[in-house]
Amino acid sequence: MSNSFTQTKSTSWFTRLKNALSGIVAGILFVIAATGLLFWNEGRAVKTATALAEGAGLVQTIDPNNIPADAAGKLVHFSGELIPTGIPQDTLFPVVAAPQGALRLERNVEMYQWEESTETKTVKKLGGSEERTTTYTYSKKWSDKKIDSSSFKEPSGHENPPMSVTSETFGVESGVVGQVKLTGSNISGLGKEQPLIPDDQMRRAVQQRFGNGLTVTASGAVLEVRTDPQTSTVGDLRISYSSGDADIVSAIGQLDNNTLIPFATSNGRTISMFREGAASARQMFDDAISNNTMWTWMIRFGGFVAMVMGFKMVFSIVGVLGDVVPFIGNVFRFATGLAAFAIASVLSTMVIGIAWIYYRPVLGFSIIGIGLLLAGAALYLGKSKARQSQFDTNAQPV
Repeated sequence: MSNSFTQTKSTSWFTRLKNALSGIVAGILFVIAATGLLFWNEGRAVKTATALAEGAGLVQTIDPNNIPADAAGKLVHFSGELIPTGIPQDTLFPVVAAPQGALRLERNVEMYQWEESTETKTVKKLGGSEERTTTYTYSKKWSDKKIDSSSFKEPSGHENPPMSVTSETFGVESGVVGQVKLTGSNISGLGKEQPLIPDDQMRRAVQQRFGNGLTVTASGAVLEVRTDPQTSTVGDLRISYSSGDADIVSAIGQLDNNTLIPFATSNGRTISMFREGAASARQMFDDAISNNTMWTWMIRFGGFVAMVMGFKMVFSIVGVLGDVVPFIGNVFRFATGLAAFAIASVLSTMVIGIAWIYYRPVLGFSIIGIGLLLAGAALYLGKSKARQSQFDTNAQPV
């Protein structure tokens, strides 16, 4: 079976027009979704910023080894040595466990499998028809995710077997810092990853799991499960382990019977922060504020891009109409692309502005007021300069 083949498909101008009409509906849905995302994002950003400002004003730093009697139910911050409860262990291979004091054990699995890649070239012809040539190429690679070969254009001869073992993370159930108990879900992700070198006991456990039909060998930090010891075969596995630990941690939350839980602010948001190393409450809140700003701008950009894509889909029919003469269609497509960008820029800015007025009316109207004052001042200065110029002209001696 060849690992590469080419398929050519021709689409008539009328079919392309029909598809473009359907694209208008999809484009409108894109614009609506982007509008909703942008509006929601401003509310999310404001509520998160308000909650963080409230928390920064309420938080108090305590000694986790000597908890004050009045700290219960309050927002507290502390730093200290973290002592995990229990040792993370692989449930599939119980002999594999993280070192003492680790917060998590990660099993990383890759399978050697087929991958499909495509390359498409499109040629527009006089009269509006389109010829699309797609080349499908199949190659083998190591991947930590199962590649679904049933969706390949040519699945025959490129079948990937099921992934019998997958990647998984095993964390500690809990941990303590002084007298404060922390849940495993909050601390298991802390700390840097360290590779776990497999020993012969681990190799034998994996070998027992797969039976004698496969060969399990250790290569550095990796256990290789192969059909043929000399070469990689589709379905072969590479299994490696790593662990993570953190000696000192800092946390912010509410104390409930000496257990740290999320703190609910007055607007319904919750505050729960954990990080490796010693950090002050101010550092942690500053980082949270910066993170909120970063996500706000990322979502704004994503909403703007989605809106541009939506308008391009709405205007795509113009390019198809012009494709009767391919050069004209390209010109139309370029022009409508600029129009989509311009309209999306204006509309996304308006949506964000309206959201500001909705969620922050005082600030929103203040900004609008300042803008109107600046516009009025510019207009007044322009008129004054024009009158002065006219006066100077009339005052010139003849």
